Amino acid sequence: MQSSNIGRQAESGERSGQIIVIGGGLAGLTAAASLARRGRGVTLVEQAKHLGGRAATNVKHDVSLNLGAHALYCGGEAFRILNELGVTFRGGFPSQGRGQLVDHGAGHRLPRGVANILASGFFSLRDKWRLTRLLGSLGKLNARSLDCVALQSWIYGHVGDGRVARFLEAMFRLTTYGNRGELESAGAAIDQMRLGFAANVWYLDGGWQTLIEGLRAQAVGQGAEINASSRAVDVAADEAGVEVRLADGTTLHGAAAVLATGPQEALELLGDASPAAWRKQLTELLPVKASCLDMALEKLPDPEARFALGGDEPLYFSVHSAAAKLARDGVAVVHAMKYLGAETASAADEVQIERLVDHLQPGWRDEVIVRRTLPNMTVTHALVTASEGGLAGRPGVAVPGEPRVFLAGDWVGGRGMLADAAVASGEEAADCAAKLPAKVNILDKRVSYA
Repeated sequence: MQSSNIGRQAESGERSGQIIVIGGGLAGLTAAASLARRGRGVTLVEQAKHLGGRAATNVKHDVSLNLGAHALYCGGEAFRILNELGVTFRGGFPSQGRGQLVDHGAGHRLPRGVANILASGFFSLRDKWRLTRLLGSLGKLNARSLDCVALQSWIYGHVGDGRVARFLEAMFRLTTYGNRGELESAGAAIDQMRLGFAANVWYLDGGWQTLIEGLRAQAVGQGAEINASSRAVDVAADEAGVEVRLADGTTLHGAAAVLATGPQEALELLGDASPAAWRKQLTELLPVKASCLDMALEKLPDPEARFALGGDEPLYFSVHSAAAKLARDGVAVVHAMKYLGAETASAADEVQIERLVDHLQPGWRDEVIVRRTLPNMTVTHALVTASEGGLAGRPGVAVPGEPRVFLAGDWVGGRGMLADAAVASGEEAADCAAKLPAKVNILDKRVSYA
């Protein structure tokens, strides 16, 4: 995938309308495909050997394993933008079977609607009244009025801290992946839950690598240059354009740069050029983490136990192959995880996850084809917090004081969470960069090599 055009562009010393995208995950590839579609020259550099980042899918023994549990919101920004870019993907709604809420070691039927809530043995009569009343009001809530309210405070204020609260916390963990209710924005979390209720999610055939390959094909097909194993180490900008220095000593010249990286990588690339207050904001972002167990089983010991959430423990279990083509027929591709909170990841997390799997699928260890643990997986680079005012408080696409440098990632912009934020900010960064002049006149600045 390495392109010799990097050398040709660097040696020319010219800044035409070329836009340099740093990062080959969902955000960077969305930016590259969007820019190429607009007719702009694009060079994308990715430090890893393969594209995808956390959206990569590993294939082993003909089993496609995502890096942890992934779900694409059918009503979200990513679904819409990917379709607009011509990316083809297929999938299916989760098939829960006998879905369970596991609380203090006991399995209860996971409520899917008012009728299930009323029939549930998990809730008291008072609980059922509180829960149905609250869920019935969700569609009418002004979520913006709750952006600065902590999710846990909002839940406890409405239903107390008992069983209804544990159920609601499990549902909010499912939709946001967050487990810091004392900090998370209630407004943003409610929006995310409503998004899931309104249109559901898809598990994707072939895994999320299909999105990566689809974006790459769209970008390259319209003239973009994609370069793996190319690590950017420094970005400098002035009124004439940008210079991106690579680890091998090559310097790329362009009209603008899109940094589709994590916040720490963006800070390192820009150095001290950006305002101190902005740098402080980025250093204070709180990543959302999970401990993941990804595996394929020859068969499920209990074919109907395909989905579960933890009530008293922040756990998740889902058989993704029940909805998506991820392996040969009959093989079960399972993702289980613990949503991490303020605690540090530890070996005890895997024990907790396995205990949930034992409860749902006794004898599963005898069926393992592939097994992988990701004990401290970054789900998203920034929890959406009440103290920052919800999504509106996230860093914007524009870098203060750097009119030719833009950001993209799951921590950027005010449109959506998770993959929706990554794809939406990639599109927005491309829109901003595309508005810059297609030709930039500069003094003769030759590239140097280490």
